[in-house]
Amino acid sequence: MTRREWIGALAAGAAFGAPAKVRLSIGNYGMQSLAVNAALALIRKTGYDGAELCLMPGWPSEPARLDPAARRGIREQPLPVATLIENFNLLVSDEAHAATLDRIRAAATLAHEIAPKQPPILQTVLGGRPPDWEQVKDRMASRLTEWAGVAEENKLRLAVKSHVSSASDTPEKLLWLLEKVSSPALGGIYDYSHFQLLGLDLEKSLNQLLPGALFITVKDGKMAAGKAQFLLPGEGTIDYRRYFELLREKAWNGWMLVEISRQLQTAPGYDPAAAARRSYEFLSPLLRQAGLR
Repeated sequence: MTRREWIGALAAGAAFGAPAKVRLSIGNYGMQSLAVNAALALIRKTGYDGAELCLMPGWPSEPARLDPAARRGIREQPLPVATLIENFNLLVSDEAHAATLDRIRAAATLAHEIAPKQPPILQTVLGGRPPDWEQVKDRMASRLTEWAGVAEENKLRLAVKSHVSSASDTPEKLLWLLEKVSSPALGGIYDYSHFQLLGLDLEKSLNQLLPGALFITVKDGKMAAGKAQFLLPGEGTIDYRRYFELLREKAWNGWMLVEISRQLQTAPGYDPAAAARRSYEFLSPLLRQAGLR
């Protein structure tokens, strides 16, 4: 893929104008106990349209654990790998920041090896704490510029998102960073679960972030004793009917990723197959009713 072809494909994952259509995916982030091929088979059998691979240390799909045969197996299996997930932090030491840049390079190599025609998007959170935003935002923008530069050099799309517990916790903060960096390789993620916990309006936040979102992440959540507690889609109070009506009205096309939070993964009795199935059985009928599948 040439750089011209890559730039032209940057918006392929999400677009407006055509009739709305959502492709539903889930990752092996919530399936750490399963081998990569077993996780992909489970995702496909459940009915999902695509998958995400977790590249974090300790997961079976960590790049260092995937030899050429494993990468070829991922490339040749039928389920599209739409996204990759990492857990980076902009506010780390210079040494750790350099290691992050190497991890972005490793993700890019993997992305092109497992899906040469349409390399998956790499997503991450950004780190920091909400009270520190004004003091750290310029440093975050500078570091994010470096992340995006390495991503562009390696023909990788990088997607970042706001998190209720991070310095960039609101749509306005995320937009500020995206506009400050202004890289063709960089885009946002729309994940309303974090904004819901802050009491932010669904439609307003959607209008702010959807135009620049490379994909959507869905889960649910609630505040418990002043702390965010994330849940499976449909187990909280997000109005998914209204949410999907808005997506249809905006004629949004792209991937919708189910995220199983680490809180749920580490809870007693957690079953990755059951979590994937319950999420699919809740979301898929609602997407069909909204005319999005």
